[in-house]
Amino acid sequence: MKNRGHKIKFRGGKDANKMLMRKLASNFLLSGKMSTTKQKAKAAQSIVEKLVTKAKTHTEADQNFILRNITAQSTMKILITEIAPQLSQAKNGYTKIVNLGARQTDGAEKARLEWAYPVVSAVVKAKIKKVKQVKTEVIEKTEVKA
Repeated sequence: MKNRGHKIKFRGGKDANKMLMRKLASNFLLSGKMSTTKQKAKAAQSIVEKLVTKAKTHTEADQNFILRNITAQSTMKILITEIAPQLSQAKNGYTKIVNLGARQTDGAEKARLEWAYPVVSAVVKAKIKKVKQVKTEVIEKTEVKA
């Protein structure tokens, strides 16, 4: 007897759920980590795992699959050129979910989706560089005042 698959569903309807998953996957690929509810993290994890697997081979059919699930060509290029080569040694299990506990307001279970292996994209490098510049400017301003 074939067991039924249990698909995680959200309240928005089919189109809204599909767009939600696209946005979650795109945001995760750009930032490298994402905090959301546990259900959304589980659903986004399955999509991201499939996208990375397709990006490692990156044939034309795989690129079409990626574009159907991301919708931004710039994000697809980052996935294929920067993220997939860093994960080429791993066969699966590219992401992991870290439980953060219940949210204070409504008690929803929170979780963080992050890479299981160290992955750094150009977007993340630019953010880190910007933060370091701001920190050095703040330190310089405090030294001048003292």
